Amino acid sequence: MEDYFNEDDIKAPMWDTGLVRRMLPYLRNWRPHFLVSVLLVLAGTAVQISLPLLLGRAVDLGIKIRNLELLLDYVLLYAVGHASFFVILAARNWLLQYTGQQVLHELRTHLFSHIQKLPISFFDRTPVGRLVTRITNDVATMAELFSAALINVSGDICVIIGIGMMMLTLNWKLGLAALLASPPLYYVVWVLKGKMRDTFRLARAKLAMLNASLAENVSGMSVIHVFNQETAREAKFDEMNTSLREAELTSVFYNSFFSPVVTVFSAITLAIVATYGGWLVSTGEISIGLLITFIAYTQAFFDPVRQISEQISVFQSAMASAERVFGLLDEAPEPDLESGREFTGLNSEIEFRNLNFSYNSDKQVLKDLSFTIRKGEKIAVVGHTGAGKTTLAALLKRFYDYQDGQILLDGVDLREFSRSSLRRRIGLIQQDVNIFSGTILDNIFLAEGSFDKSKLDRIISELQMESLIEKLPQGIETQIFERGSNISAGQRQLIAFSRALATDPEILILDEATSSVDSETESIIQRSVQQLTSSRTSLIIAHRLSTIRNCSRILVLHNGRLVEQGSHEELLKQKGHYQKLYELQFAEGDKA
Repeated sequence: MEDYFNEDDIKAPMWDTGLVRRMLPYLRNWRPHFLVSVLLVLAGTAVQISLPLLLGRAVDLGIKIRNLELLLDYVLLYAVGHASFFVILAARNWLLQYTGQQVLHELRTHLFSHIQKLPISFFDRTPVGRLVTRITNDVATMAELFSAALINVSGDICVIIGIGMMMLTLNWKLGLAALLASPPLYYVVWVLKGKMRDTFRLARAKLAMLNASLAENVSGMSVIHVFNQETAREAKFDEMNTSLREAELTSVFYNSFFSPVVTVFSAITLAIVATYGGWLVSTGEISIGLLITFIAYTQAFFDPVRQISEQISVFQSAMASAERVFGLLDEAPEPDLESGREFTGLNSEIEFRNLNFSYNSDKQVLKDLSFTIRKGEKIAVVGHTGAGKTTLAALLKRFYDYQDGQILLDGVDLREFSRSSLRRRIGLIQQDVNIFSGTILDNIFLAEGSFDKSKLDRIISELQMESLIEKLPQGIETQIFERGSNISAGQRQLIAFSRALATDPEILILDEATSSVDSETESIIQRSVQQLTSSRTSLIIAHRLSTIRNCSRILVLHNGRLVEQGSHEELLKQKGHYQKLYELQFAEGDKA
């Protein structure tokens, strides 16, 4: 399990200039907002630094000399200053949150768009839960860096620098005494930051594992119930959940030290300022008002330090998330779908010539495979599981590119044609039908701008779907739930047939397309298949004899090789692989 999720091993530091530089393009449209935010930060810093000065002046010029009018003036200025700071802070926070949400929207859209362009091989090795984590949690964490953390920390740094300079300017002796505790404080913060970095990395990796497991279990809940695996799956989930909890608690442990550490150093500094400042007041070197100003500055000095320490977790989390998100964006997309010649149609034949293919270097799936399909011919492909049947369909649709040999369309290598034109002209109907939420009509006409009323009527007529549509509450406009949970397996398969026919493909591939339908729906599909394949070049992958008995040829694959071919009757006489498949895989009802 750890090896499976090794891509979640995060190596980003707390601040990575390269990662931040890659984030900046998403801020291009929102630069004015950030500029205004920076100005608000500077204005807020100026107001925040001036407030302790007003407090000291009120003591020295108002209380000390008993000038009530001047005291009221400074008190009024002090109140106005606090009100101004409230308005500035509220405006800054709103502007940052607004901008952060805009950046979040753009980044999430860009990431989803990129994921759709990735090759099928990427999804073969990537858990769904990991991708969900990238698009939701990780993107939101990155946006938080810009919506609050970066500007707020910049403002806090300005306050710290401003207060430090003011204290040194007002009285350098007392200023140095007030800043005496700063170096050891920053050292402790640095040590804790390093500890937190490791725990954040581990927690993020554990979260991705948990999300992947959750997605897997929820999508397979029916199987869990069928095999009474609730207790076993709960135990495995609890194991990963416990691992995540331990990682999060370790992070919380180190994070919990920040505020107490700052409080302790703040108390030590206040004691130093009060003691040394009191002595300076007794010698007449400074006024009591100036001492009060220093005490106020000391308290104000450690507030941003505390806030920065709390924002370290945001920075750490944001860098970890950015590393993961940009790692996903660095995945090479599928080559341009429009690159290559336009495939307009088949004129003579499809030829598989000495074809070799492997999904990875460890195991070859197809081995020196050669056969020809003439235009209009209906070919069946059978074989044991893992023989390479479905791989043929994937290669024809250019979901993958083969390593050796050729697939020729009218003598032209398949790889010379654009992926988009091949996928338009070659229809694929699979056993596992992916149904999207929406209406049945939406699921049939997935291709943009492909809806046509006459085409819909023709599809319904050819597939004889009238009786099935009438059973649905709103007919063709019936809303389908997630994964088509409110319609039957047969209805889902009919949608898959309709979806393929909506593009009017010239070449039709049926990959176990009738293996999971009920008998009533199968009889409808079988009648339709005969009509639909009569005018199309067809490649039928099936485990049911009723689906392939009318094919002109049957190809038998075994361990990636073509071992037999011929008609149903011819192959049975050979007493080879096909006869074994006939006895083991074809249902008794099909034999009758």
